Amino acid sequence: MKKFDGTDQNMIDQEIALSLQQAGKKFCRNLKRSLYYSFLDVSRIFAGVRFDTEQLRKDEFWAVSNLSFEVRKGESLGVIGANGSGKSTLLRLLSGIYTPDQGRVITNGKVGSLITLGAGFHPHFTGRENIFFNGTLLGLSKKELEERYDDIVRFADLDEFIESPVSTYSTGMRMRLGFAIAIHTNPDILLIDEILAVGDVNFIKSSYDRIENLMTEQGVSAVVVSHNIGMIQRLCQKTLVLDKGKMVFLGDTLEALSKYYELSLKHKLDLEPGRPPDKFIHHHDCPMQVCIEDFSVSGNASEDSQEITAPCSVRFQTRIRNTLDRPVELPTVSILILDPGMIDLIASVQSHGPACEGVVIPGKGELLVECEA
Repeated sequence: MKKFDGTDQNMIDQEIALSLQQAGKKFCRNLKRSLYYSFLDVSRIFAGVRFDTEQLRKDEFWAVSNLSFEVRKGESLGVIGANGSGKSTLLRLLSGIYTPDQGRVITNGKVGSLITLGAGFHPHFTGRENIFFNGTLLGLSKKELEERYDDIVRFADLDEFIESPVSTYSTGMRMRLGFAIAIHTNPDILLIDEILAVGDVNFIKSSYDRIENLMTEQGVSAVVVSHNIGMIQRLCQKTLVLDKGKMVFLGDTLEALSKYYELSLKHKLDLEPGRPPDKFIHHHDCPMQVCIEDFSVSGNASEDSQEITAPCSVRFQTRIRNTLDRPVELPTVSILILDPGMIDLIASVQSHGPACEGVVIPGKGELLVECEA
């Protein structure tokens, strides 16, 4: 049986923070059968009997399978995919919560998990008591916690409530306290799973800044799982796309997002009878060169106004200069509107129908596209 090798640092280059080598994890859909398999496997382990963990038994399935990649020190990896694609299972493999049934998972350094923040809090303890209680569970000594106590409270912005029982905290307050404790453990590898969906704008900005500081100043590696595209773009140098437990792409974040949107469209079209996906999805081996030459926004306000107040009808006009190496049939243009911090997607606008009729021929050209919202 292949085991989790989280403490064996000699098996990988010291510049590599974590490595997956054809790793996989399986589960059983039937509860009674799952309990039986668990009892059988534990009995075999204690008896010293070798058995094949990669063989699927009745009602078993691979949540993730045959995953291989490396994350170097100071590098950040995003993980995206539809619900049920195996993102959280992958993080639990990396954190050691799950042991792999296939391949190896190797980590090189202290792992900090921002997965289930606040899960270890005692509801009847005060915030201060939970800092020491939870911090101890995360491996910090009493002296280290005393030294970092003020920073933790300040970061969580809970000065007025730190002596109140955690049971009186809102969900956002508990998550903020959990994040503040975890981020001050000085990990070598940071695992992040959809934890920045709580808190106000200032706390979210502080969280992003803190994570970026850990990566750039302290060389901390990060694996980020999120449906927040802005978060992935801001924090991750490369991104992994998962689909039904398998890796379908690993590389540049923008290319990964394009692949993710393509997969999402394909799955959507698969659900619509009579619409073959291949007819609507075009694959390009080489990216086309596109330059936005001019962009303007107009609404109900006067032309001299710098602001457009909602609700109102807004028109976006974009002049695009492009260089194509091949024909593109019925191109469309989408505009994403992000918040000032480039974190959250506020709205998206797409041209009504194709940006132009027919086929855009190879070579240099220009498109003038108008969208309304």
